[in-house]
Amino acid sequence: MPQQLILPFYVLADVSYSMTQKQSDSGETPLDAVNKMVRSLKDAMDDHPILADKVRFSLVDFSDDARTQIPLCDLMNVDESSIPTLQARGGTSFAAAFKFLRNQIDADVRQVKADGDKVHRPAVFFLTDGEPSDEEYQWKQAFAELTDSLFNARPNFIPFGVAEAKKAVLDQLVFPVGRTRSFVMREGADPVAAIRAMAEILIGSVIASANSVSEEDGAGGFVLPDDDENPDWL
Repeated sequence: MPQQLILPFYVLADVSYSMTQKQSDSGETPLDAVNKMVRSLKDAMDDHPILADKVRFSLVDFSDDARTQIPLCDLMNVDESSIPTLQARGGTSFAAAFKFLRNQIDADVRQVKADGDKVHRPAVFFLTDGEPSDEEYQWKQAFAELTDSLFNARPNFIPFGVAEAKKAVLDQLVFPVGRTRSFVMREGADPVAAIRAMAEILIGSVIASANSVSEEDGAGGFVLPDDDENPDWL
């Protein structure tokens, strides 16, 4: 079997209790919208089967701790009935999320290489609805370790914030600076609608990134679509 060029995508989603407290006019909560986002990505992958050779997806949620809900996989091989429904729990530990994710990415990349494939730099779509419950030095240290230049699998990191999330905090999580950006909901905007917009950006990025990859030389890689026309993002 020929060697493949794999693009790993991770969604790192806040499932703290506050994600169930702000409902849209439809009655949906932000956590409901996250659960629908994963299924929307599954539908998009099913509609673009050529992506299966390149794209792998993983879902990690976090509160006081972090847990892998969907291990890195070809999402087309996941039956929709087996996609977990995220449940709210605990607080909002950014430090726990970043530490867990670093270890998970390291293990995943090692496994992909052991399977005989090459790996592009992963992309992490991070979603939160509030500020971290950790001390500032704790989450900053954990993020520094995740994005350290000595960590060969350090990911592209794209933070999304809804509800009470602060742009001043999330801007510190943009990595690499100048190549990605933060997406923070404007005050008064609907968090559920913002998460739906995040889903569109995620799907667009997966498709554009996969299409950018050259099988011959490995050129291309992560692509973040422009979304400057959406008035809900700061």
